[in-house]
Amino acid sequence: MSTPVMTGPSTTTRPELATGACLVVGGIAFIAGGATHPGDSGEGSKVQQLHEMLVQPSWYPSHALLLAAIALFTAGFFLVSRRPGLPARMRAVTRAVAWVGVLATAGMTAHLFAALEADALAGGEPTTVSTVQTWNETVVDSLWALSIAVLAVAGGLTRTVGNRLTLVLGLVGGVAFGLASATIAFTDRFDGLFPAGSLIGIWAAAVGVLTVVRR
Repeated sequence: MSTPVMTGPSTTTRPELATGACLVVGGIAFIAGGATHPGDSGEGSKVQQLHEMLVQPSWYPSHALLLAAIALFTAGFFLVSRRPGLPARMRAVTRAVAWVGVLATAGMTAHLFAALEADALAGGEPTTVSTVQTWNETVVDSLWALSIAVLAVAGGLTRTVGNRLTLVLGLVGGVAFGLASATIAFTDRFDGLFPAGSLIGIWAAAVGVLTVVRR
């Protein structure tokens, strides 16, 4: 007579807890950083608008939160890419997005400390600071946001990083943030999309929770 083997519910592993923590805390930091980001009057040239934001007290705390968020997302994506049983294609996608995150982390670090050279922009003329800001926002930030959208779609469809509900959050948030970032140095037309970009934070937090409760 054979003895039945009883299997209990699987438990969340330490890597999954770490991944979930990175994405949840990162998502909250991203939302908070966006909510406290300094604004401008919308008047004058883009250089003058940048100077107006750089001199506001909220510049440092806002961008410190955004830097922490991107760094935590990056760490979480690297952990996801090492998950046992992850399909090869999703492993490649997640790892690629994580490396884009490394670039975005460096870019946000430069973005954070740009305020140190705010006085150089007081005259309203382009400088090295404004040029770096332009490249950061139009190329690095938009690339990062679009990579998030790709990961949200791929992960949602395969149910390996979120699900079909989180897919919508990441796709809309990533595209909105990417479009607003890519055009901010040239036009104010799409600036209103930045609030929708905060859906990236909600997506990350949701994926983090799903990662922790995953069986």
